[in-house]
Formats: sequence, C-alpha cells, structure tokens
Amino acid sequence: MQWTASARGDWPLHAQSWTFLPWQLNLTHSLKTTIFLSRFLCLALLLQAGQAIAALGQAPSKLAAATPSSGIPSAKMQAAAISPSGLYTIHETVLDSGTTVLEFATPSGQVFAVAWRGPVLPNLNTLLGGYFQTFHLETGLARQTSRLGTPVVIERDGLVLNSMGRMRNFLGHAYAPALVPSGVSIKDVLP
Repeated sequence: MQWTASARGDWPLHAQSWTFLPWQLNLTHSLKTTIFLSRFLCLALLLQAGQAIAALGQAPSKLAAATPSSGIPSAKMQAAAISPSGLYTIHETVLDSGTTVLEFATPSGQVFAVAWRGPVLPNLNTLLGGYFQTFHLETGLARQTSRLGTPVVIERDGLVLNSMGRMRNFLGHAYAPALVPSGVSIKDVLP
C-alpha cells in the first residue's frame, strides 16, 4: 500500500489506504494522554491529601497555618480548640469531600485519637498511620468470614476502632489506648 502525504504532510491522499478515519488517530492519542494525565492527577491528589491529616501517634496536621494561598486544596482547618480540662487539644479539619476529621492531641503534640463523619470515608491509611496494618488484617478476616456490610469493630494490638456507615454517611473513630493522656476518659472525648 502506498501512502502519499498531503500538502499538510500528515494525511494520506488515497482514501482506499485508510484503515481508520483521521480523527480517530488523534482521539486514540488524546485518550491515552487523558488517561495518563488523569491517573497522574489522582495520584498527586492522594499524596497531597495524605499530607493534610495527621496519623495516630504523630503531630496534628499543620493546617492551622494554611491560608487560601498556601496551596493546600485538599482540606481546610476550621478550628483548633483546647479541651475544658486542658489535657488535650482538638483539631477539626473539613476535607473537600465534606467529611469532617477530628484529631485529638496531647499537650506534647501527639495525636492519640481521631474521629470522622461525612459523606466520604477518609483515607484510613493516612489517619491510622502505623496502626493501619492492624486495621487491614482485621478487615481482611471479616471479608473471609462474610461479615461484609457490618460495622467494623477492632480492639487489638494497641488499636481500638469503630467504623460504620453507608453511602453518603460514614462515621467512626480510632484511638491508641497507650497514647491516651492520664486523667482523660476516652468515652468523654470521642463523639
């Protein structure tokens, strides 16, 4: 088959040699590029969202200093309050999804509990930090025993977690008993 370039140098002049329409060539290229760019953008947003929230055992998120020009689009800080007893602080973050995340931190700046409520389940890998492996193992066991769709209740390996919900309404909390400050009743702390 002979291909002859047009005056523009990109399309053959012989219609019988075409195996596809000219706009399909650009569509295929554009589709692959669009898929690549969308995957890259999703990965970048996930990485950025992961930096916006603190994990159990770490310092609270740094969103209190965030301003509209700081470039943190994934979440915004609404409040940072000291508890009435002064034994811990509460950092409230509202994600772009509308989900509210509360971080409960000791005066030394270590998150000992987190709670969430909203239309989208937050990234628990980020929220739980080093405790995520326990969560992952327990939910894997639940899947094997056909307990799908039931609330998740975990109490082991230094992690206590309760999570439940349905579409557009998720809530839960997690805490590390070893990190709870003395004199604080976790039942009074968590919503």
